[in-house]
Amino acid sequence: MDSSLHKDYHDEELDPKVLVETYFCDDKYHLIEELVDYPLKQLHETFSAGRVRGDTLIDISVGPTVYHLLSASDIFKEIIVIEFSDPSIQEFEKWLKKDPGAAEWSYAAKALCDLEGNREDWQVKEDKVRRAVKQVVKWDVSKDNPLDPVVLPQVDCVLSLWVLHVISRDKEAYRSNLRKLTSLLNIGGHLLLFGAFNMTYYTIGEHKFFILPYDETFLREALRDAGYIIENMDVLPSKKGCDMLDYDHLVYVIARKEREVLQCPA
Repeated sequence: MDSSLHKDYHDEELDPKVLVETYFCDDKYHLIEELVDYPLKQLHETFSAGRVRGDTLIDISVGPTVYHLLSASDIFKEIIVIEFSDPSIQEFEKWLKKDPGAAEWSYAAKALCDLEGNREDWQVKEDKVRRAVKQVVKWDVSKDNPLDPVVLPQVDCVLSLWVLHVISRDKEAYRSNLRKLTSLLNIGGHLLLFGAFNMTYYTIGEHKFFILPYDETFLREALRDAGYIIENMDVLPSKKGCDMLDYDHLVYVIARKEREVLQCPA
């Protein structure tokens, strides 16, 4: 199928709860080790080593996901969550309020407690995230200023999982979105970025959705041009095939913002 015919992440056909329950919540899903356990381990190691610290973190990730915030809430007093649609905001707020029917994140919380050697406190982990989240705001991909009318302060850390290549239709849009995201970060602050190399689609229900394929060379260039120094890049070859989505490697980058760069148009 021609990738230009794939639906976009922000199309109304994408149900955010189905997204997270398909790929991130169910430990029976055979890619859970790569899509959940791998980020949990990397972030746990990053934060426990004291490599990234600060007061405020902005999260801009795919879907109303929670698992990557579990270890972040041990370090950052305040978390600002950016979502891309009203349904995603609603689903995330359901989890914050412990509403019936909210997505279930116990697998990830228990897995992190295992990493820390303290399996009994997984519900405490979730509640710590709830207390840390101070704001949930919308990123509107149709606007030049996607957060308008909200104005956010620059923060110490931006955490982003699986989303830049999901919302960007071409490489120039990726560069533009990266710079918009980078404008939210203090000079000297860190971007923690997860992505996938050479991925072309993912499936939700009966629909295939577009994702921008890119490689390590492009990512390094885009980060450099956005004003970053890459402090660490970890690349994980995929060991498990799946017809629901395609990628050959996952990547985790720790990058420090060195300078301000003028934003480029999408």
